[in-house]
Amino acid sequence: MTALPGPLTPTQSMTFPSADGTALYGEWFAAPSPRGLAIMVHGYAEHCGRYREVAHALVKAGISAFGYDMRGHGQAAGKRGHVQHFSEYLDDLEAATAKARSFAGDLPRVLVAHSNGSLIALRALTDDRRRPDVRAVAVASPFLALRLKVPAIKVLAGRIASKIYPSFAQPNALRVEDLTADAGKQEERRKDTLCHSVATARWFTEATAAQEHVYANASTISLPTVWLVGGDDPIADPARSRAVQARITAPSEFHDLVGLKHEVFNEVDRGRVFGLLTDYLGKHLG
Repeated sequence: MTALPGPLTPTQSMTFPSADGTALYGEWFAAPSPRGLAIMVHGYAEHCGRYREVAHALVKAGISAFGYDMRGHGQAAGKRGHVQHFSEYLDDLEAATAKARSFAGDLPRVLVAHSNGSLIALRALTDDRRRPDVRAVAVASPFLALRLKVPAIKVLAGRIASKIYPSFAQPNALRVEDLTADAGKQEERRKDTLCHSVATARWFTEATAAQEHVYANASTISLPTVWLVGGDDPIADPARSRAVQARITAPSEFHDLVGLKHEVFNEVDRGRVFGLLTDYLGKHLG
């Protein structure tokens, strides 16, 4: 097993506004003599503070890192688990990118995203007007379809509520045991008060529409991508990730991480995942 880097204390933390004024939260990690900048996009119901170990791996590889809490998450403003339009997440990503550039200047940039963050990144990549100015994108366990079976009545109720009561919230049914096999990381998640356990009706329908858009438009992705997919992920369907990646004509790598669950960056063998991540990014940062 590859040695694990451990968490890294941010060089600086701050709040900054998204396009509509929503206050977001960010953490900056400076690498000495950096060769590039990685913008980290967290998953649903969590926050950027859970990516300090990823930041450490990046900094060790000579890549400065910037993580942020998107609206409705962590230390950012907004109703927990809610978004009115998926484009608001793209606004948040653009605001975070601009903030990161204020620290890193014109360093070449890459994206590192997980789960719903990967859906956000891929949705941006399939939109000519919102495509991020980066050299490569790493997507971990992309939330492109649920593997969890949601009762049909709950799906129907969510679709109806999205139209008449969009902020209606229900438990998101995530279990820490489905995230990772690492007992220590499971306990960290249980005690993490910045994570939440709800999803709103509008978030559900907006995320579903974004998933359909990415699948239909995957062939328009023009940037290099690497896919780090937990083969035993019980939350995001690995088969859907493979299907979307197969539609991409730009250079891409797919790593089927057999035995790993949803949070590949928090798994027992995450050192190997960090190695795959930094090796790939290094090829595109020079």
